[in-house]
Amino acid sequence: MTIAYHGSANLFDHFDVAHILEGTARCKFGVGAYMTSRYTSAAHYAGSSGRPEKYVYTVEIPDLKEGNHIFSALPVPLEIVARAEAKLGIPIPEKARVKGKYFRKFIGNTLIGEGNTVNQRIGSATLEAEKAASAFLLGIGVELLVWPTAQTKPEDGNNYAVLDFDAIRILKVDSVELDKKKQLIEGSQKTIVEY
Repeated sequence: MTIAYHGSANLFDHFDVAHILEGTARCKFGVGAYMTSRYTSAAHYAGSSGRPEKYVYTVEIPDLKEGNHIFSALPVPLEIVARAEAKLGIPIPEKARVKGKYFRKFIGNTLIGEGNTVNQRIGSATLEAEKAASAFLLGIGVELLVWPTAQTKPEDGNNYAVLDFDAIRILKVDSVELDKKKQLIEGSQKTIVEY
């Protein structure tokens, strides 16, 4: 398991798909529980709601393994493409395989019958298409969607959309304080719950 962090203005004891759209992420990188490898990033997200409460959840998520994740800016592993083609019953065009984000959108748009061309299917996706893609991908063994915390510095860590909410284990919850720029005030972290 990998340690990751989730920022929120809400206290809870498990991740629930029913609350997926209550955060600030807007499902830009797929429908799932959003995590980050950086504690400070999670703290920043915790301050995005404007509410006074700010919590950082330390969680365990599945390790990145061959065949269980798609990286947004990298080509999709052939093993995942093969599983998707077998389940869809159609070949997936090369253009939709070159980046994980294109692949995800192509899958979702194909499932809901949106777009007539490959370019239309990889260009954008509605929430309905994103939900369909996430459910489909989880059904073929993809547990995580991954992208760098900073596009210009991919070595600084990853963000994750965890598709399988049952695979997330909360270890502890900290209350945190942020400065006016929504940056963590070092030393403000106080653990309020440990599991």
